[in-house]
Amino acid sequence: MNGICAIISGGEYSPLAEIEKADYIIACDKGWEYALEEQITPQLLIGDFDSCEETLPAHIPTIILPKEKDDTDTLAAVRIALERGFAEIWLYCALGGRADHFYANLQTAAWAAENNAAVKIFAADTMIYFINNRSLIIPYHSDYVLSVFTINDKASGVNIKGAQYELDDATLTNTFPLGISNEFIEENPVRISVRSGTLMIMCVKV
Repeated sequence: MNGICAIISGGEYSPLAEIEKADYIIACDKGWEYALEEQITPQLLIGDFDSCEETLPAHIPTIILPKEKDDTDTLAAVRIALERGFAEIWLYCALGGRADHFYANLQTAAWAAENNAAVKIFAADTMIYFINNRSLIIPYHSDYVLSVFTINDKASGVNIKGAQYELDDATLTNTFPLGISNEFIEENPVRISVRSGTLMIMCVKV
């Protein structure tokens, strides 16, 4: 697997930072409006388009989904990214908006991580990373805090190195926030790893 697939979802708008680095861009439903605002041309449009007021273009491949379906538009896009073998999936405009869709997007990101993709959600003043049975290096971010949660009932073999508060072979559960509000130090990157389980790592500006 290789390359980056960026997916513009239909949640609350946030700037499409670094999206120019993506190898492939999918816009979901209202995400097409956000792409137009940023003058970005996706390679694929997908959704039921019940929230999109813009005309769908003839020159961009488009998948129209039924309104009654099991997958959200964003999950359908993630399935395509995985089927096409992308190693990284970046989600934009996936937070805010309806609370149920916000939570569904977190679950979608975790599911993609469990299917061997490294996942990152971009939002204003927030970045959320998802990893499963692997390690991640997060570069130093001034004025940000770092919180580590597990999506599973528990995650074992969790290590945090290079942060203010380190963990060594710890177990995290999804009912106790042990990993909340860690801090970067001395411009050092932070290395986070998990032996078994899926982690959601939030980097939030304070």
